Formats: sequence, structure tokens, C-alpha cells
Amino acid sequence: MKKFEEEINKTFLNLKTPFVDYGITNSTSISLEGIFRNPKFPNLSQDRNQVFRMASMTKPITAYLTLAVLEDNGIDLHDSVGKYVPEIDNLEIAYKEGDTIKYKKNDVPISFHHLLSFTSGHAYEHHDPIISELLLKKKIAPMKIGDDSFLQAPLVFTPGSRWGYGISYGWLGKAIEALSGVSLDENLKKYLCQPLSLEQTSFNPSQANRDTLAPLYFREPDGAYSDISSKITIGLNRFHYGGGGLTSTLSDYLKFLQFLLKSMKSNVPSSTVSKMFRNQIGNMGVSSLKSYNQSLVDDYEMYPNIEKTWGYGLLLNNQPLITGRSADSGSWVGLLNTYFWVDSKSDMAGVFLTQILPCYTPSLLKAFETFEKLSYKYFKKV
Repeated sequence: MKKFEEEINKTFLNLKTPFVDYGITNSTSISLEGIFRNPKFPNLSQDRNQVFRMASMTKPITAYLTLAVLEDNGIDLHDSVGKYVPEIDNLEIAYKEGDTIKYKKNDVPISFHHLLSFTSGHAYEHHDPIISELLLKKKIAPMKIGDDSFLQAPLVFTPGSRWGYGISYGWLGKAIEALSGVSLDENLKKYLCQPLSLEQTSFNPSQANRDTLAPLYFREPDGAYSDISSKITIGLNRFHYGGGGLTSTLSDYLKFLQFLLKSMKSNVPSSTVSKMFRNQIGNMGVSSLKSYNQSLVDDYEMYPNIEKTWGYGLLLNNQPLITGRSADSGSWVGLLNTYFWVDSKSDMAGVFLTQILPCYTPSLLKAFETFEKLSYKYFKKV
């Protein structure tokens, strides 16, 4: 463990990374919980349990909650969400005709499967040209307001016709609340926090959580970092956003990934977790993510030249990665450069947490890749 920490800390230092909380687990025990603090940032907390804005690392948790709630209520994944959240049926499809954005009626009912698999037609304002243009023209509400008004943005393709990354998990959260009669956070407590003893994971952080949130930095084009913690409301909004509103800690998220590993080890094909790790989009393919807001995200090609697909809440790599990750593993990323993977074949999962914009910064992708490689080098069971 000492050699691992020496190597990874040296990597983080060479890449000028401000701070990282990192951890590795298998299905029976937590292998490592570590922190890196760059000495050039002397005001950083040495707290080993600081709270992070998880952003889109919220999605696998919301996927699990959705599957659990649907199962408890005897609802089919292909059932229409409009039965429970009628306003979703009012969404039109926006499309471009020349330089003009036009709209047409959506005649395909949006199902829970569509929302979970990102085939519902929803998009993100920073990844889609039409939604980005509508936001610029103030035709739709921005996500940063903190309420659910951004969910009224139009679709950009017919549900079920292709894969497209978007805000669909926000609708899943609303559907969970409608079905259960309680908040998304209460469902989180019932299905995950209480069973797994997740003590600092929430959609509704208290003032104490606000005070212990990790700082958030913006990486300038020249490589300098500025603290923008006060300008970002992710994880602090009154709306419980199922696609990115979670706050958590390294320890708690490792427990969640360990739970996924244990569930996959049970090898029950019909289990809730097994559905998350199954290809749910057929041959549609997962497209690269183009940036329409360079202050938030860089362009990102996920695992170039690797066959990949989407499960529920997880990107699935169909082939092994150079890092050592096995085929059919699951992973995803959060907007503030948080990353994780779950490799059930090797019985290993890892978490990399920092709080830096823009997302997919090359130096941070390199830091995560090196962390993963070293994890397999030192911790993979022979």
C-alpha cells in the first residue's frame, strides 16, 4: 500500500493536481482510502471524510433506486412514465430546419427504460447544439437556477431511436417521488443509506454539509487554478435532481460500489443490479460528447477504439482497457472530474474524487487513468 501511495501521489504532484480523495474496494473489504493534497495549495483541508458534489456519479444511484421502486410497486420498465408524471407527455421534439429551430409532437410514450438508458430524447445544455442555442436565446431555463424548470426543455430525437446523454434522470427522480409519495432523498435513505450505513450521502445536504464541502476549482487555460466554490450550487439546490444532485464522501461511495460488486458476485441474472450491468441499448452505440460550453466541459471521446454500450446508470466497456479493467465493467464520471469504475470479473472497484472544472481536463483524465493502472498493479487478486 505504501508503494502504491508513493507512486500515485508522485503522479498527482507531477500533473499539478490540487487534491484527490481516492479509494479501492473489493466485494468483501475496502482495500484503500487515501488522500492527496498538493502543498502548493496550503489551505486545503486534511479531512479524510470531506463531502463532494457527485454530479453525474449520482446516476447509478438513481438507477438503482428506480429499479427498486418499480420492483416494489410491480411496474414494468417499459411502462409509460406519463401515467405517473403526466407533464412528461407534453414535451415536444425540437429539430433544426436550416437555421431555424422547429418543433413537432412526440408520439412515442417515454418509458422508464428510455429514461434509464438515455434513449428518451433528452439532452444536456452543454452537450447538444439545439438545447445550447435555446438556452442562449433564453427559450429554456438553465440548470443552474436550482429548481426543476430545466426539465421542460424539449426532446431532440424520438424516444427509442438512438442513444443521447441528457437530463432524463431528473424525470426519473420525479417519477420515483410520484410513485412512492415521498422525496427522492427519503427513497435514498430507505433503499441505500440505511441498509449500507451511508452516513453522509444525501440529496438534501444540511448547513453542516455545506460547511464541509470540498473546495471547487476552475482550471484556467494557462494551468492556474482559481477557487470558485461560492459560484457553484451543484448538490446544494432545493430540487432533488436524480441526475446530479447527490453529495457524498469517498467512504460512502466505496460502500455503494462494494454493494454492487457483492450483488454481481451473487450471479443472479434477474437481480436489480445485474440489469444495471447489462447492455440496454442494443446496437445503438454510445456517441462521443461534444462540448457547447468550454467552461464546463471539454470534448470527450469515451475510451476511443473500444466497443462500449450503456446499461442502467453505467457506461459498459465491451472490451478490456489498457488500465487492466475487464470487459463488461461499468463506469461513469461526474461534471467536477469525479470518476469511478466497477469490475466484477476482477472483483475490484475504484473511486477518484476531486472538484475541478472544466470536466474531462486532459491532465485529470491522465491522473485517473494512472490511478486505475496502479490499482490493478497493486491490488488485483491473482
